[in-house]
Amino acid sequence: MQRWGLAVLACLLLAVPGFALTLDTLPDYRDAGMRLLVRGTQKLQGGDFVGATEDLRQAVRLRPDMPEAFHNLGFAFEKMGDTRMAVKAYEKALALNPNYPSALNNLGFLLATLELDAQRAVLLCQRAVELEPATANFRDSLGWACYKAGRQDEAISHFRAAIKADPTFFKSYFNLGFVEFTRKNYAEAARNLTAVLRLNRDYLKAYIPLAVSYEKTNQSGKALYVYQQALTKAPAGSPIRRHIERELHRLTANSKSFYFSKVKQIQASSRLTDYLKSKGKLGSGAGSGSTIETSGTFTPVAGLPETAMSFDAALPDMAPAATPAFGGAPAPRASIPSAASRPSPGRPAPSGYAPGRELSVEEERRLEKQYSLAKSYLDRGLVSEAAAELEKVLAAAGEATVGRQARQLLLKVRRELEDRNKDAARTHLDMGKDFFRSGKYDMAEEQFRKALSLSPENAVAFKDLALLHYNQGKFKEAYEECKKALALDQTLKEAYVVLGSLYTKKGRIDEALRTLRRIREVSDTRDAVDELAERMIASLNAGG
Repeated sequence: MQRWGLAVLACLLLAVPGFALTLDTLPDYRDAGMRLLVRGTQKLQGGDFVGATEDLRQAVRLRPDMPEAFHNLGFAFEKMGDTRMAVKAYEKALALNPNYPSALNNLGFLLATLELDAQRAVLLCQRAVELEPATANFRDSLGWACYKAGRQDEAISHFRAAIKADPTFFKSYFNLGFVEFTRKNYAEAARNLTAVLRLNRDYLKAYIPLAVSYEKTNQSGKALYVYQQALTKAPAGSPIRRHIERELHRLTANSKSFYFSKVKQIQASSRLTDYLKSKGKLGSGAGSGSTIETSGTFTPVAGLPETAMSFDAALPDMAPAATPAFGGAPAPRASIPSAASRPSPGRPAPSGYAPGRELSVEEERRLEKQYSLAKSYLDRGLVSEAAAELEKVLAAAGEATVGRQARQLLLKVRRELEDRNKDAARTHLDMGKDFFRSGKYDMAEEQFRKALSLSPENAVAFKDLALLHYNQGKFKEAYEECKKALALDQTLKEAYVVLGSLYTKKGRIDEALRTLRRIREVSDTRDAVDELAERMIASLNAGG
């Protein structure tokens, strides 16, 4: 296989979603306009939007035939806030290539956001989705354009399709929650806005509608806590911070008023009970229970643990049965006991543990302190430390209440650890791709391996390593990594291309052709990878 084919593939496979950084259709890197495009694109990736704009403007003057240059210039203008020039640049990119998916998407999103032409925005975004139906970002933009065009039901379906395509794409959760919020479906809005903050806790836009949704569904305690979290994220002196402070003051005042009214009722009821007892009107058993029926959403402050509530405790599917008056931590619900709380065969039981043995008061207090310590670790973001403490509690507590509480919280902690590892792996992958583009292969490999250490079954990481090693001439390693990538994901078309190239180098033409033809079977939509594979097949057939 010719060397240029894999150079093209390297650019293609490591493209950044959302805007085209691919140079796969560009023929000549010695051209001055091309060099400016490459340099401007690198600055764009590095966040130097002013420098990128200067280089890309020169690039389009020298090479007005390159849609990629106009597209990337449009993105640079957009990042600098010059939306009018961004629209013009995207229009020129589409004039040169009407089927440029990213330009269609970005222009459609801008037209919808600026409310310039919502109907045309829908058509542009629809075309982008037709060209690349698996791209979550494009489906999200189509949903946004439909919302701006007043087609809310369609918008919701597209946001859901984006989430299905990429369950980690938090902006689609936000847009879906926002649409449900505007339709006054507050419970559904809260569910989606909660998902946003699980994926990105720094996304300030989600906090206020989430808090309002909680208030609208009579969950003032949760609303208060969400506002408290938002206050830690809002910039000092900003209008949004002042709004959050006002809402916190209002909700806190309401909570205090509610608390003291309940205290008075309880005290009055207690005096009545004592009086009836003294007159012999009330038996000893009657006074032993609750003296007054209180609100099912209220817990007296004295009945709360001392630890602070973690953010997850305010989320719908983790919500306690009672909401604290001032944002303290309610006691977690006990889950169904399981064998998970007992020592495993491979791990000895802690000293003093016996299945079914009741804990002494002193032991239970000690374990409750450990449980509180684990929650405080979690509140400070020390997830691994929280997991270690909960493991200790779980091993020693057996079926006691604190053990069931620890088991429930440990499941959530493990999920959070897993999510963090996946996020960190994606970050290392992105860094590795940046190093790869810059020709820093050793640093790229280090990042890819870090991604695999966090997410050992990441097919994309194995594919990227295979491509890296192919470019370095390490064909044995590339072969093994291709096999691993395809074992994990049989639809990974890029891995088939690299594997086909490796077979070609070994002179195993029949296997190369069989591998490359496999792309036709797994491809849902035709793209540049399919075209490259077809060219390789034609070249091999001609050579045969």
